[in-house]
Amino acid sequence: MARARGIPQILSLWQPIAGLDPLAALARQLDLLAPNRFPGYCYLCHQTQGERVRVLGWGSLRQLDLSGKGRFEAARAFVQGLQPHVHSAPGSPPASPRSQQERPLCFCRFGFAPNSGGGAALVLPRWQLLQVQGGLTVARLNLEIGPDSDPAALASQIAAFFARMQRLAEAPLPAWKPQPPLEVAVAEEALLARIEKALQAIQAGSLEKVVLAEAVDLALPSPPAIPSLLAYLEAHHPDCSVFAFALESKRDSPPQIFLGASPERLLSVWQGWVQIDALAGSVARGANGHQDRMLAKQLLRSAKDRREHQWVVRSIQEALGRLGMEPRISPQPRLRRLANIQHLQTVIEAELPAGVHLFDLLAQLHPTAAVGGYPQQAALQWLEQVEPFDRASYAAPLGWVDLQGNGELVVGIRSALIEGERARLYAGAGIVADSNPTQEMAEIRLKLQALAQALALQPLRKLPEPDC
Repeated sequence: MARARGIPQILSLWQPIAGLDPLAALARQLDLLAPNRFPGYCYLCHQTQGERVRVLGWGSLRQLDLSGKGRFEAARAFVQGLQPHVHSAPGSPPASPRSQQERPLCFCRFGFAPNSGGGAALVLPRWQLLQVQGGLTVARLNLEIGPDSDPAALASQIAAFFARMQRLAEAPLPAWKPQPPLEVAVAEEALLARIEKALQAIQAGSLEKVVLAEAVDLALPSPPAIPSLLAYLEAHHPDCSVFAFALESKRDSPPQIFLGASPERLLSVWQGWVQIDALAGSVARGANGHQDRMLAKQLLRSAKDRREHQWVVRSIQEALGRLGMEPRISPQPRLRRLANIQHLQTVIEAELPAGVHLFDLLAQLHPTAAVGGYPQQAALQWLEQVEPFDRASYAAPLGWVDLQGNGELVVGIRSALIEGERARLYAGAGIVADSNPTQEMAEIRLKLQALAQALALQPLRKLPEPDC
């Protein structure tokens, strides 16, 4: 086919491998890297219909920069342009009915704004690992075949890859030991001043809600062991989507790694059916069961939090309406309890119209009122004038999409951008008419501290020297 068309084709081959843990494989691959070489990787652990799915993509076979106003249209064209040139081996790996194991995935990370920095990209990896809870890991190799490729050399490359994956199944899981949490110093006076400005804009009638973010820079004692950090986040935040996205780095510069544990799934599309999370309104967890229940009741009865939540639901409903979709929305929000915080949550479902792609929907949804504000454009313009830093990928969509337009995207909140021994932590809070500035600042500090605790970790042991 490559010869007939005169352009390279991509063959996607898979093999189930027992005992292969994606984070253990990531740790071993990072150990194997030659100096000044970093091919990049993408990792996402999320819940799909009650199952935990962990997927790792390594390297870049095809990549698209996702900046500028036409980034969502470019993402759709990239995926649809790949489809006729990617050929999967016949048969399906062992999987649950809704699993994405039977097809290659592209990983995407957007910036919050069209021209945000931070390495927004859409990537078809050189290989991927996918593990469904309680099942085998499926290793997949995406292999470029050109008109002049040597079949014998390709066969050797395929055999070597799957042999290496079999050996990686013996790699130990990354572990960690707790350390005193890093000190997070919030510039309280400046943050309070921004909250007051937001309240003034709301009182003047130009905004109903705006989501203020804070960025805090930390000096780390050493570059963190990313697989250990991700394993810690999975263990301590099991109800969140844990993610890491690192593009190939320039020579002699440390890679930029965007990671976190997000409680919010932005968008799930499977065979034309859409699910969206509306998450807004927050309160801390209690020190004991009684206090926890009292705080939950307080949140459910809070007029301020219900109003903040309703703006998010309304913004999503309007976005879907612009595409002719009729969403199903539960009349009352429910509680979403996490390790250190609890939220109001509404799950919204709809059927995706024919001809509408996941990225078309994403262009309408982002940013929802949960991370930007309401009305959308007025809030974004206000943030552009007032917020003193680039959000990069904070509060932006990231996740995976397959070549048929199915996908899982989360919101990049409770996150950090790490570069060597430096980290920038991000967190935010929604401001509405009756917000209390002191309480909003305390909420932001609570969110920042959870990730600072993870960044203080050190690996429990050095991994054995790799033998593959």
